[in-house]
Amino acid sequence: MEKRLLIKRWLGSDTQPIAIYDEASVSSARQRVREAGQHLKLRKEVVETVALIASELTHNHLSHARQGYFLVRPIHRSGVKGLEVIAADIGPGLTAPAAAIRGDITKNTGSLGAGVSAVCRLADEVEFDNRIVEGTCIVARKFETAAPSFCEAAIMGKPFPGEALSGDDAIMIQTDGDFVAAVADGLGHGPEAREASNRAMEVVSRSAQTDLVAMAIAINEELAGTRGCVISIVRYTKAEGILENISAGDVRAHLYHLRDAHFFTPTPMVLGTGQSRPQKLRIERVPVKPGSILSIFTDGLKSRTSLKGALDVLRQPTIAIAQHMLDTESRPDDDALVLVCRFLL
Repeated sequence: MEKRLLIKRWLGSDTQPIAIYDEASVSSARQRVREAGQHLKLRKEVVETVALIASELTHNHLSHARQGYFLVRPIHRSGVKGLEVIAADIGPGLTAPAAAIRGDITKNTGSLGAGVSAVCRLADEVEFDNRIVEGTCIVARKFETAAPSFCEAAIMGKPFPGEALSGDDAIMIQTDGDFVAAVADGLGHGPEAREASNRAMEVVSRSAQTDLVAMAIAINEELAGTRGCVISIVRYTKAEGILENISAGDVRAHLYHLRDAHFFTPTPMVLGTGQSRPQKLRIERVPVKPGSILSIFTDGLKSRTSLKGALDVLRQPTIAIAQHMLDTESRPDDDALVLVCRFLL
């Protein structure tokens, strides 16, 4: 399976990103930002801040990534306009993102090291999808005036040792009032396992507005003939303040608030094997308090993994929480992936 499938997902299939090869392409990225800002009639200081963010991210592509791509597009939230930039590469991934966002960079930090801390300071929001070996996507947003987000999310994963692709995959989709996320683990590891988990993510992407049970049934049908996968899917609706979860197999979902924790109960089944009956999957609903942390992780992490009471960890940025879980709880003989979301409102 081609690594560029992640690039296509991160950037979208109908966009025209800039490939980052040299200083000229870095200049082109800044110019794209200025053109987009001018089209939106954004204040000059906002546009120049985003141009600086673009410069930091694309220079990191030149210094640390195998191949980088850059995209800028207009965004609107609650009537407030702004710009969103996406910087994506095909590896080798950021091995210590927590150090990178602090600006604590060493030669062992991995790709996209220097500059990430500056991006986090300059942007209003920063999201990470960081896959060791496979690549990293950083999304940074800047608004003309305050436009509060209701969630902060990050993904981090790593493949089975020696593999170029992980059998685990994840996706997160955020709109003004809804957040949908899924984590899937294709049976086994390597390209065939990833084919199953990637196809599951494609179903989630194109049916994010449907009922979770209907989504699971669609995944079960889509994965016929593959190895199959286990999966956990969540939806949070801001207006209702409720988190819905549906889980098939050994992908765990936990919701933390201060010292309290709710562990969602998965149904023991595999989707896509021709023997599953996803109609029996149940939706579990729990209220969400501001500041709650959601973690979803595959069985590449130990079965007893829990952050209950670990307030020093839960206070960290979501990508730092994900790294902590991988560093302290992952097993050496499997793919591993973590998705973390903090609900702010």
